Amino acid sequence: MGSIRASRVQDMEADIGEHAVLEIDGFLSSSECRWILNELKYACWRPSLTYMEQDDGTRRDVLSPLRVSETAQQSLLTDEMLDKLAEIEQRLAGFVEMETSHLETWQATDYPLGGNFYYHMDSGYWDTHPAGDRIYTFLLYLTTPEHGGGTDFRALGRRVRAKAGKLVVWNNLFANGDSNHRMIHSSMPLLKGRKTTLVTWLRQKRFRE
Repeated sequence: MGSIRASRVQDMEADIGEHAVLEIDGFLSSSECRWILNELKYACWRPSLTYMEQDDGTRRDVLSPLRVSETAQQSLLTDEMLDKLAEIEQRLAGFVEMETSHLETWQATDYPLGGNFYYHMDSGYWDTHPAGDRIYTFLLYLTTPEHGGGTDFRALGRRVRAKAGKLVVWNNLFANGDSNHRMIHSSMPLLKGRKTTLVTWLRQKRFRE
């Protein structure tokens, strides 16, 4: 890693410490957002699931009224879209020191009017998973809703405005590896316009084969 890139990585990782949410406008260009949105027309969209605790104490992905949206998984995207995601991952690696094999597969999410995802954590559920817990969340907005649709971090008193091309990054873990409860957040209801996002998470260990 060159000294300029190393400095940029160190600066960014300092910016996304235990209490911060980092916003980077223009991470994707408007033309890239349009291209991705067009490519997602060919994706397989299904109702979004929520990883929730069941009566027997286990967790699994289920439909929940707390999350109203549709999701397209990376495994069902076009080859051209997969190439684009690989390019995006290389850009992310220019900001955060990481092995891309530690990234989860990407999810695209599309919200109907009124669609939302109630307050939740992105970590704290994978202590026994071979890949460990989620360190960082990488959220990309592909559209700019006319009203609503932002991401609210209530414990931080901060609301991020959804804007096409914006990258939002936050750290889900404390330095000791415990889940950072300050990062509880929600996808606010979409009141007007369109909201589509891309998201992935960086695990503590290798996630991908």
